[in-house]
Amino acid sequence: MEFMVRLYCSKKENNNELCDSCKELIEYSKKRLDNCPHGNNKSSCKRCQKHCYRKEYREKIREVMRYSGPRIILYKPLEFIRHLVK
Repeated sequence: MEFMVRLYCSKKENNNELCDSCKELIEYSKKRLDNCPHGNNKSSCKRCQKHCYRKEYREKIREVMRYSGPRIILYKPLEFIRHLVK
């Protein structure tokens, strides 16, 4: 998750350093994932019946995923394969 936000911030927003809103998004998502009732058994947030993220964060995460998701194969191919298998 953190890699995808960092990729979005550097490539889409053209930031050399992680901006404050992306730092906040990473911290928020870490908290939510740490407290997820499904733990490591969860496949993906978009398929989950219970959404842990507040609406504004959910929209930002969707935007990050739409941008970073297709590009992850270029930057982290093993992570991409691991995600597909999961």
